[in-house]
Amino acid sequence: MPSRNCPELWLPLFLPTTLKGMSLASQAYRQAGDAILANANEIATSWRDAVRSDAAIVGDERLPDLLLTNQVPALLADIAQALKEGEEGSSPDRSIARRRRGLRFGKLRGFARYDAADLYREFRHLRHTIWRFLRQRLDWHRGDAFEVMLAIDQYLDEVIGASLRGFVEASERAAEREAPDKPDPLPPSPQP
Repeated sequence: MPSRNCPELWLPLFLPTTLKGMSLASQAYRQAGDAILANANEIATSWRDAVRSDAAIVGDERLPDLLLTNQVPALLADIAQALKEGEEGSSPDRSIARRRRGLRFGKLRGFARYDAADLYREFRHLRHTIWRFLRQRLDWHRGDAFEVMLAIDQYLDEVIGASLRGFVEASERAAEREAPDKPDPLPPSPQP
C-alpha cells in the first residue's frame, strides 16, 4: 500500500496533472471551489429555504425571494473563486470586492428594517448550508474539510463585517427618513 508521506503514489491516475503537484489542502480548496461554483444556485436555494423556515428571522418576510437571495449566488461564486485561487485570492482588490458585496447585502437588509440578529442568523445559515453541501458532496479527510471551512469562515467573517456596516448605515438613513422633523443632534457650525 502506498505511503501517505508520498501523496504522488496514492493520487488516482485520472487526476489532472495540475492536481498531482498540489498539496492535499490545495486540492481540497480547489475541489470545494469547483463544487460550490457548479452548484451555487442549489446552495442558494437551500439557504433561502433555511432562512424562510427560521421563525426567529422576521425581517425576511419583508423581502421577496429575488431580493432575499440576490447577493448569495455572487457570494458563493466569490467564495469558490477564492478557494480555487488559494493565496492569490486574498489580494487587496478581492478584499475590496468582498466588502462591497457585504455592504450591499447589509444595506438591503437595513432598508428592509431587519434586526442585526436576523442578518447574523442569515450568515449562520449560509455557513451551515455550505458546510452540509460540501460534506455531502465531497469525500474528504477531516483535516482537509476543517482547512476549507476555516478559509470559508475567514471569507464570510470579512463579508459579515461589511454587511453590518452597510446595515447600520441603511438603518440610520431609513430612521432619518421616517422622522424628518427630529432635531439634528449636532448644533449648527458657527459661521465666521
